[in-house]
Amino acid sequence: MLAAVKNNMDVFNPFSHSTKVDCIVMKPGGKPIRVQVKKGVRVTNCKRLTYKVIVGSAKPSSRRGTKKPRLVRYTAVDFDILAIDLGKHGFSFWRIEDICHQTTWRWNKNKPKDNWEIFESLT
Repeated sequence: MLAAVKNNMDVFNPFSHSTKVDCIVMKPGGKPIRVQVKKGVRVTNCKRLTYKVIVGSAKPSSRRGTKKPRLVRYTAVDFDILAIDLGKHGFSFWRIEDICHQTTWRWNKNKPKDNWEIFESLT
């Protein structure tokens, strides 16, 4: 959220945890953009710098042996942007329609980072 403010955006927080939206950002005079933030986890057994995130809401199983899925994938209407926190490497932003069909997403140096311009295309 601090990085969004530093990029000239206003930031708003929802009061409940029932939504898949972690924050809403918008440029002054722009439209609100719903953001889900995930922390990337460094994949240590890769030769190149790689981070991985789960693309969905983890749900605890009520009992062992149940056939219910432990992960509910995001859909194209859940939010607008997935923000992946890459720690000291910055952020990587993805449109929900580009990643919602995945259960995990990997970032490496061949993929964009600090691509704040993605917000411009949504306003």
